[in-house]
Amino acid sequence: MKLNTKIIKRYLSACEMEKRLSPKTIKAYRSDLEQFREYLIAEDKVFDRDTLKGYFALLNSQFKPLTVKRKRASLRALVTWLIDERFMDRNPFENLHLKIQQPKLLPRDIPLHEIGHLLSVAYDRMNRQADNGAALCETAVMELLFATGLRVSELSDLRTQDVNLVDGVIRIYGKGAKERVVGIGNKEVLTLLRSYEAQFQPDRNGTFFRNRNGDRLSEQSVRRIVHKYTKIAGIPTRITPHMFRHSLAAMLVSEEVSIRIVQRLLGHSSILTTQIYTHVADQKQREIIAAKHPRNKLSFPVESVCA
Repeated sequence: MKLNTKIIKRYLSACEMEKRLSPKTIKAYRSDLEQFREYLIAEDKVFDRDTLKGYFALLNSQFKPLTVKRKRASLRALVTWLIDERFMDRNPFENLHLKIQQPKLLPRDIPLHEIGHLLSVAYDRMNRQADNGAALCETAVMELLFATGLRVSELSDLRTQDVNLVDGVIRIYGKGAKERVVGIGNKEVLTLLRSYEAQFQPDRNGTFFRNRNGDRLSEQSVRRIVHKYTKIAGIPTRITPHMFRHSLAAMLVSEEVSIRIVQRLLGHSSILTTQIYTHVADQKQREIIAAKHPRNKLSFPVESVCA
């Protein structure tokens, strides 16, 4: 069956009027069910057994076990009501064993000052070398990783015909051959990429980034470039190309960029995948409240209270 907002609204109304559930419980149900509805739309799925397997596998990778259990309970309660109201014939949870486990940790974000240091070293090396072709390519690779949040495979496979440096947009074919268009809004990045294009003149029918032999720049080569400049910059921690992607997403969410915009930028098929970055915004909110709370303007002698 298809789960729409009308059915969810009717169900929540029944929970409120007939079951007398608390406003807090109703709010949690609404959040959980809307999240599942968005997943169904994004993945073009129907509410069945196989969909539940995929959905909870995704939840396991993003949420703590207690949260996943709550979301499972919300859906189980909805299914019971759907069967009672004859919206659904069979219970998709029947004999379905859903394993709930600890989520995988996100890779470490790269602080902005470290990215700045990394790029500064690359630009310095590029500007100082007489034959700066390699350094120009390497700097362009790292700039594009941070500018767009490309997966390393997407960068290696980026075709010259899909790079438009006049309008500042690139066309990307991500997982499942899904297509997206990403803009490059920084003038310095565009200038650098135009310099790379002018010097290397990549084949219009080939890939944009090429190695010394004129072949496609491999994913391993991209990793080596990042490792090389991490070492030159004297950054003690290991940095990978994928960490640029995570860092960009976290920084954009922290700057209150719409989660939907970040989803489209990264090419996530489901909004749930992008929502893992909201923890950054939550942390920033706590820091702002801690620093700006009006209670900080009040001061009382604690010793006299505790004496």
